[in-house]
Amino acid sequence: MAVLKRKQHGKEVSDKATSCVQCGAPVVKRQTGAGKTLGGWGMLIVGSLITWGCVSDNGARYGSDAVNQAQSCRKDDLQCLGDQGNAAASIYCKGPIERLATHTVRWTGGPYEVKFSRFRWTNSPGGPITYIGDKAEFQNDIGVYTPIIYECGLASDGKTVLAVSASAGRLPP
Repeated sequence: MAVLKRKQHGKEVSDKATSCVQCGAPVVKRQTGAGKTLGGWGMLIVGSLITWGCVSDNGARYGSDAVNQAQSCRKDDLQCLGDQGNAAASIYCKGPIERLATHTVRWTGGPYEVKFSRFRWTNSPGGPITYIGDKAEFQNDIGVYTPIIYECGLASDGKTVLAVSASAGRLPP
């Protein structure tokens, strides 16, 4: 049992008491140890959730989320559409490109680096986009890695791979 000293009149009262025996005022207990730590974590989590909710709501309202960004590009704006689809191409085209290799594939870019440095319309403006990159090497029959230029045609939905190809070489700077 701990003893608390009352600020109002300086008398001591037990921390188990609900009210002061001298004046009848309720005893306010201070949080210590685990209770204080859990309260701090709780406030941090609640604050983070509120902030995330505000940011995601504003993103949807003002056009900064992925769905609204895809709608913000004109259908004939290759630069805008290509920039937006580059991450999807890095995800959906990786496997089909790797299946073109007879042996193993070694990606030369970093793990979070986009795999395509260029893009172009596949057939006509407003249609599918072909993404082009050179951050991979295919192993040949004697175990030597050869740099390759690879292409991946991605449909307008941003998920469907239409065609992939690869040839030895590097893209010009």
